Amino acid sequence: MLTTTDDLRVKEIRELSTPDQVMREIPRTLTATRTVAASRNAIHAVLTGADDRLIVVVGPCSIHDPAAAVDYASHLA
Repeated sequence: MLTTTDDLRVKEIRELSTPDQVMREIPRTLTATRTVAASRNAIHAVLTGADDRLIVVVGPCSIHDPAAAVDYASHLA
């Protein structure tokens, strides 16, 4: 006799909101917009040599797909 082992702890399944729905329901704040813009400008300055700081990119947290990890790393180089 087989014992069911899948989905033993699933209480419910709900559809996720689309990014568009989330953006309409939770509009970004002026502070968030300014933070993103300032961060992008700071990263640009580092990448173009105008700022001598280093950028540390962390991720992925685990590698279950070696090909995807190599692809990810190639975008950082």
